[in-house]
Amino acid sequence: MHALDEVNPRMSDALWYPAVDDVLAIHENIVAEYPKTEPGVRARGAIDFAIEYVESGTFDDVPNTIHRRAVHLLRLLVANHPFVDGNKRTALNTVVVFYFFNGYRFSYDGEIEDILKRFASDEAEVERQEVLEYFRNHVERMTLEDAVDEWRDDLLAYGVERLSEERSDPND
Repeated sequence: MHALDEVNPRMSDALWYPAVDDVLAIHENIVAEYPKTEPGVRARGAIDFAIEYVESGTFDDVPNTIHRRAVHLLRLLVANHPFVDGNKRTALNTVVVFYFFNGYRFSYDGEIEDILKRFASDEAEVERQEVLEYFRNHVERMTLEDAVDEWRDDLLAYGVERLSEERSDPND
């Protein structure tokens, strides 16, 4: 068992979970960022179910680590297609936010695209243990201070870039 996988029977009390409105807001941002993405919610109940399942489980099946919860959040938001378009991007961004608000950085790579496609097309065939290992290997603890430092650097670089783009004459 990985150190980040310690089972906590009261884990749902200790973790932050997105609300349906949070997932809808993430989806709206996806639609705004990608103009070819068609807006619309197909099944709001699928979003409710995903969040409730990762927080509380069903019957005797309760995801008992943050990584299992993140995998199921991704799986359910992708496989159940709650949105007209943008399900995979919304699910991935929701998982990134889920980890972030719980003190983790999810640094995924190109392999996540394959995982998303497999969950979208035939989620029953996805080897969940492999996905769980992928999540474990791409997550690290972080502090709010770490995040602020990263954002500060990114915002400064963005500001400098924007300023240099706006200047047409170097003598201004």
